Amino acid sequence: MKKKITATILVLSVLASLTGCSIPEGIFGANANEEAIAEAEEGVYESVDAIAGALAACDYDVLKRNCVNEARVVKNSMPVVDKDETDKSLIVKNMIASTITYQIYDGSFETDLKGGTSSVKVIFSYANYHRVLNDCEIFVNPGDFNSRLAEVEDKINIILDLEFQQHMNEYLLVNASDLVEVYDYDDTQLKYMDSFFDMVDDIYMTGEGWDPVTESYCDTDTFECVLVLNEQASDYIWQYVYVICEESWPDWTDIYISGWITDRYPNEIHITYTHDEIFEDGYYIIIFYNDYDENMIWYEFDVYKTDVEPTGESVEDGFEEDTGT
Repeated sequence: MKKKITATILVLSVLASLTGCSIPEGIFGANANEEAIAEAEEGVYESVDAIAGALAACDYDVLKRNCVNEARVVKNSMPVVDKDETDKSLIVKNMIASTITYQIYDGSFETDLKGGTSSVKVIFSYANYHRVLNDCEIFVNPGDFNSRLAEVEDKINIILDLEFQQHMNEYLLVNASDLVEVYDYDDTQLKYMDSFFDMVDDIYMTGEGWDPVTESYCDTDTFECVLVLNEQASDYIWQYVYVICEESWPDWTDIYISGWITDRYPNEIHITYTHDEIFEDGYYIIIFYNDYDENMIWYEFDVYKTDVEPTGESVEDGFEEDTGT
């Protein structure tokens, strides 16, 4: 047993003389340290990615899972919008947050393996919403603001030094309260016009089978509707949904719901809907609306379907052919 201990000491002595430094933990300590540093860096980067995603999505649960503490401080600043949210200022802040991206400052990663701590410098960026505010004084609705924000390439950058603590195989953020700065938006009390549809001067139906005198279609599978817009309309990005309904008892029956449509700076809006068959007789309506406007605009009209009369008969129809005899 004594010989084995002596042999081990000799091996360590040789390694120490070759490297010219103190003996690391384990015979292959240098490689082990490199692997540990690489693992720590990968773990921290994964946490940063999750945190940035949580900030953009305003997802407190994901953020909390990647923090040691202080996450609740960020929650108080996080612009979370509920489905029934009516605070337009909060909606706008949420839209700005959705543009958050990040970049890790090259070469900024540092780690202390013994202490289980790491740090990295991160650049958080979001769209420079001031560009939108400078270009437009009054908005149709928050959706109008959001569409313009999507076109902004200029970014506002915030540089933060993030500190992490290793917990098992996870690297959790220690100084989460510093993230509050990412939500430090101002000037989000936008001015809105009274109604999206104030810019509509007229609405009418058209197309094949349309009779403007009786305001009705005859034998058609297609509805066409035109919104005549004023000059102001071409300064805005329009977002809307249209619905086609047929009158039925006790309520209307939906025929078609378009989903969101975006028209950029239109002079006129022209909608064409083609059914898979000729429309039946009935009383119909086409309605335009959006989620941010209490008002709607619509047009009601009749549809008639005529029967095609037979043009001739044959023996097969039950008539005997006259032979003249």
